[in-house]
Amino acid sequence: MTPWSRPDQSVSLVRTVGLAMGVIAAAGAVALTVRPLVPPSATPGPAASVAPDSSPRPPATPAPQVVTDALRPSRTESRRKPPRSEPPEQVAPAAQPVDPRFGPFTGLSTWIDIYDTDLTPPQQITRAAAGGVQLIYVQSARHKSTTDIDDPRRLAHVIDLAHDHGMLVMVWYVPDFVRTARDLRRSQAAIAFQSPRGDRADAFGLDIEVEDQANVGRRNRNLLALSRSVREWVGPEYPMAAVVLPPLQLDMRPGWWPGFPWAELRPYYDVFVPMSYSSYRGTDKKTTYRWIVENVEQMRLLVGDSTLPVHIAGGIADNFPQVGTFVQAVRDAGALGGGLYDLHTTHPQAWAILTDLRVEPPD
Repeated sequence: MTPWSRPDQSVSLVRTVGLAMGVIAAAGAVALTVRPLVPPSATPGPAASVAPDSSPRPPATPAPQVVTDALRPSRTESRRKPPRSEPPEQVAPAAQPVDPRFGPFTGLSTWIDIYDTDLTPPQQITRAAAGGVQLIYVQSARHKSTTDIDDPRRLAHVIDLAHDHGMLVMVWYVPDFVRTARDLRRSQAAIAFQSPRGDRADAFGLDIEVEDQANVGRRNRNLLALSRSVREWVGPEYPMAAVVLPPLQLDMRPGWWPGFPWAELRPYYDVFVPMSYSSYRGTDKKTTYRWIVENVEQMRLLVGDSTLPVHIAGGIADNFPQVGTFVQAVRDAGALGGGLYDLHTTHPQAWAILTDLRVEPPD
């Protein structure tokens, strides 16, 4: 037995107090070395500018998909090793959530402009549904329209019917970059447009091609200011596409839009949609394929983003024999999807080939 086995009462009390203080100090040191289980909140970005009271209100954006804590193993469970006598259970990795901003640009699309009035909206959507279309891109107005929404009743009918058939809808507007207040108002009106039953479009596209503003520097400034204003007004989560002239087309006609601000546009748009109409250049397989793939490659270089999300607008559909080559080019370019311009001029025989661009939702 050591001399510590029979201390007197006062010494025992001192030792007891000392041991307790040591345990408290050790526990504090451990607590300082352990990271909190709940991370601090992310620093919020800059506040969006407030639209005037006369402006339409932006639609509410869906909450982002997240993995709940209930699905995550605890720290103790993640460290626990399986018994030596049994191999560890093989668990399939969980599917990654789909970014909702890419939904309106993923799969097979078709286009409807304000001049497509020879078919009724029910006829249009019936034709699109029979062709396997997943995404309807419908024009809301252009800068020469007499009202902010060219035909509200027709637009509402298209949106409602498309949603009834499980399709997503992008509305698109063509600005002139001259009357900038009108361009902003009509872009906001397209996004905020609501059918009588309450349906709204799922995305917005700005069709960037009109050269009415002859001063190219001013045109670029107005384009960037419009893009920034729309993005700030609608918020960061709403899906937006820049519908652009493809690089090869601008190379063929350098005076159309010299110094196009590719990289400067990237922060405002989730997806770029090149109007890659190869039938203007040729209808053979080589031209069709090259025009799609090289436009995407060059566009990503000009934007400065090798993974830039892209959706392809091909055509023109009434003079487009190499539909299978188009489908292959869209895939090889790594695009989210594609479709021909437009619904009314797509040959009936083309739909069976275009359905290969469909992207089926996960089970």
